[in-house]
Amino acid sequence: RLAPLGHTRGHPSMSVLPPIIDSLPEAESPDGDVLSEPFLVTCRLVLPVFDRLGVAFAPAKSDVSGNIERLAKRAGAHPKLFDICLEEVAAGTQASNSGCCKGLLWLKRFLEFTMALLRALEEEPRTRAMKDCANDAYARCLKPYHGWISSSAFSVVMSFPPSRRDFVNSLGGEGAYGDIGRLTAGFSPVLAKINQFLVDNGLHDPTKA
Repeated sequence: RLAPLGHTRGHPSMSVLPPIIDSLPEAESPDGDVLSEPFLVTCRLVLPVFDRLGVAFAPAKSDVSGNIERLAKRAGAHPKLFDICLEEVAAGTQASNSGCCKGLLWLKRFLEFTMALLRALEEEPRTRAMKDCANDAYARCLKPYHGWISSSAFSVVMSFPPSRRDFVNSLGGEGAYGDIGRLTAGFSPVLAKINQFLVDNGLHDPTKA
């Protein structure tokens, strides 16, 4: 479990990452189950990171938000996140593009992209251009599942990221690198658990969108 950081910083934009880190221990039960509502709270806290990436990422933020809220509609009846999807599997509706199985799949992929981007920025010697980090994260996490139209649209988005310095400053400056390390270390195992659930239940649909 990650200890709350209790950061206090002088600018509102600098408080983006610590709330995400502080929320992560609540996203899983002591038995290791991913809990629906706490996990979605954590996901909502990630949305401001997309704001820091600039207006070009607004469509990506909208997609992530939409998938969060799709799952949230069912979270009250299913305290455990995976039970939402298992209900669709039992009903034979897991392949629906408007269902929660697809919603969780795409939410996971965008969160993986976000973590991969942040991890690339945090890696020493911390000189890689923001554009290179973003393109590498996209190539690994999203591009394999994007068709020509989606891939072309995202290529435009990747052409206009903020500078590395501006983005890191928006997260808290040089001190943000420690937060990034804690965030990716804490979030990545949760995403790996979700990925394994999707694979084990035949829900990791490779169809391009």
